[in-house]
Amino acid sequence: MADQDQGQMTREVGALSPSGDVDAAPPSLAALVAPLSVGEFLEGYWNRAFRAWPGQAGRFAALIGWDEINHILATQRLEPPRLQLVKTGKNVPAEKFVDMVGPNRRLDAGAVTAQLAQGATLVLSFVDEMVARIGALADRMADDLGVRCNVNLYAGWRADHGFDLHWDHHDVIILQVAGRKHWRVQRPTRDHPARGETVPPPAEGDDPVHDAILEEGAILYIPRGWWHVATPVDEPSLHLTIALSPPTGQDYLRWLVGKATGSPLFRADWPAARGAEATAAYWRDLGEAMQALHAAHPPEAFLAEQRAAPVARPVFTLPQFAAGKMARIGGDSRLRPASRRAFAAVRDAVSGDHGIEIGKHFFPCSVAVGAVLGRLSSDGDVAFDALAAGLDDAARRELEQLLIRLNAAGYLFVDLGA
Repeated sequence: MADQDQGQMTREVGALSPSGDVDAAPPSLAALVAPLSVGEFLEGYWNRAFRAWPGQAGRFAALIGWDEINHILATQRLEPPRLQLVKTGKNVPAEKFVDMVGPNRRLDAGAVTAQLAQGATLVLSFVDEMVARIGALADRMADDLGVRCNVNLYAGWRADHGFDLHWDHHDVIILQVAGRKHWRVQRPTRDHPARGETVPPPAEGDDPVHDAILEEGAILYIPRGWWHVATPVDEPSLHLTIALSPPTGQDYLRWLVGKATGSPLFRADWPAARGAEATAAYWRDLGEAMQALHAAHPPEAFLAEQRAAPVARPVFTLPQFAAGKMARIGGDSRLRPASRRAFAAVRDAVSGDHGIEIGKHFFPCSVAVGAVLGRLSSDGDVAFDALAAGLDDAARRELEQLLIRLNAAGYLFVDLGA
């Protein structure tokens, strides 16, 4: 990789501050796929082809290190499935490394260490929920690619593989954080396999597309369905797996099924007992209804709902709110939704009132204020004056009062970090 690409990557990952935070933004997709452009990566590799990038030792060291892993293991109550020990394709039973005496289950440090020394791989799922820097990385990948994203951590020491040769039901980007690991990658035996499908393994003699040691700082991209196995090389090895799950056509069809329940025709029985003519008429009506359903709920609406659905990572602003302090909103107050869900302007079907809906909660408001709230985004702060621009005095006061209510309900941050 060119020196300038590596330099950009180093600037984006940032250095750890004494508090453990990152001074700079998490790495972007552009930094990870360089020297390819994002367009070249999406056109030539995304969802379709394997790719490996060389790296430089220490490139991802700012994301997580051994000391932080030790701290997580010592202070969090972890057990399967959140934490697993895996050896030669089999999970180590929890009773071999979790202290199960009494109600307080916790890791047995000595037993965990012994299992790892005997060749087990440590798997820590959803480490993005434990380390803010990795959470920021996952959120950035989700935004860059329009996908659901989580990050798992894998640590091994000996020369036994954890999982057998397998394929994942999502695309993955592998970041080799520390040490080295051997990877073998083979082509899929079924295009775009779905979760739960039985897929034949590669034939004997099938040549791998990649069979090499992944050095510290290097990256792999493995699309969904591509077979792979990773094996430590008898030295401490640590990598992060960024799991990327784009929506599929099946997801859209399942979404449409939910919309179809509002139609009596879709709920009606198939009139098979009434003969072929009744069946033909039913299927004709059903076909027309399916076309109308698709027109009323196009893929664009599905994708917009998918983008609005993920919940933001929890952020606490103690002690202010817990001390009973209500938000004070002025023109310079910075506002941000506490959830990645959009504030959707709706009209209540029963009362006819206009308002906004957040999850299953309805907050009445005028049409103008509802439209304004739709501009808020969890991606960044908006000043109150900028949000209220164009509203008359009455609507501005209504907006202010509603924002205070949303803050009190936990749906809105005001002056976060101020």
